[in-house]
Amino acid sequence: MRGSFGHRSLGFHQRVDADSNGRGVHSYSLLCKLCVFFINLRYLKRGVNDRGRVANDVETEQIILDEEAGSCKGKMSSVVQMRGSIPLFWSQEASRFSPKPDIILQRYDPTYQATKLHFEDLAKRYGNPIIVLNLIKTVEKRPREMMLRREFAHAVGYLNAILSEENQLKFIHWDFHKFAKSKSANVLAVLGAVASEALDLTSFYCSGKPSLVKKRANQLNRTSTGRDASLRDLRGKSGDLVKIGSGSENSNSLTSREREGDLSQQIKTDNCDGDPPRFQSGVLRTNCIDCLDRTNVAQYAYGLAALGRQLHAMGLTDKPKVDPDSSIAAALMDMYQSMGDALAQQYGGSAAHNTVFPERQGKWKATTQSREFLKSIKRYYSNAYTDGEKQDAINLTISHFFFFKIFGLLPTTGRKTCSLGVGF
Repeated sequence: MRGSFGHRSLGFHQRVDADSNGRGVHSYSLLCKLCVFFINLRYLKRGVNDRGRVANDVETEQIILDEEAGSCKGKMSSVVQMRGSIPLFWSQEASRFSPKPDIILQRYDPTYQATKLHFEDLAKRYGNPIIVLNLIKTVEKRPREMMLRREFAHAVGYLNAILSEENQLKFIHWDFHKFAKSKSANVLAVLGAVASEALDLTSFYCSGKPSLVKKRANQLNRTSTGRDASLRDLRGKSGDLVKIGSGSENSNSLTSREREGDLSQQIKTDNCDGDPPRFQSGVLRTNCIDCLDRTNVAQYAYGLAALGRQLHAMGLTDKPKVDPDSSIAAALMDMYQSMGDALAQQYGGSAAHNTVFPERQGKWKATTQSREFLKSIKRYYSNAYTDGEKQDAINLTISHFFFFKIFGLLPTTGRKTCSLGVGF
């Protein structure tokens, strides 16, 4: 297994070549593109603007290409997910005296027009359903994140009340920090169950034969619509799903866990010869506060669940699930860890905070803690002292790019990208 890595000034790309049990050489690629319409650094732009563009809007595409012999010669598969700031009007002002500035809800929008524009844009880009995985805190001694969590749930509930059933948002909230504090917690297992449910709904692109996953997804989509089914909370050590409304919370079980045991029976082994492709419709949108640290762990869990299905659909494995302890899973984790570090460096000024990956990789806890402390210091220094000049440079560069684009001096393609490695 060999890999190549690279990321330009904004964005990320990494590729790894591997051999699947003698079934041919294939490659895994991660490609990240940052939206340039509300480009920013951590404390300088937060939330959403009037046009529905959010800060730190990043699209991540996981691509598998089968390059050599096998039943699916020349086949490929792709799955897309995205991250972005909470689409409300909120901010944090960088302070040299406080490493965690207060979160400020700047203005109240009773009809959530900017939030609505944001999700309409996602539907145009990816189709429906839009699945929102919100990882911020629900309980704090000093309310910060929990204010945003409550307002975000209200916004989604309001929008779902006026949207048609097929266009309603699927909102899942899970307090990542609270669950991770438990010694018996298996963060990746819970996130993997959510990822499996999301993949049932959206499917993924594959140039092979559509399997029963899409049929099952359509059935689930018909039975899980409506406001009550769209607003849910993952709570407690068990990771159960709980419906949430404006005033009441009722119990419900995580159906994706029940599906995992018989998933191999639901999905037929695909024969790629002469069969039509499968397509992704909809997207999983993950966020925490910065959309860096917790979000990156969740995106890996989604990528791992998708990888199993992608390999199976291409005829490269016999089961639609990858062993979390396998070398393939370890290679994918390294890729997502590198991606998280690159995006965190660009947005926050340090590598990503992460204790889940090092623990999974068997690294010494004391070493991990010391590294996380140094990352905190580096991020604080960057946010408090140097981000202002960096933001000015970014604004100048992006303004320069749009000026030339308006006058037609830049080449355009079907997928708009600029020389900075930025896509939108």
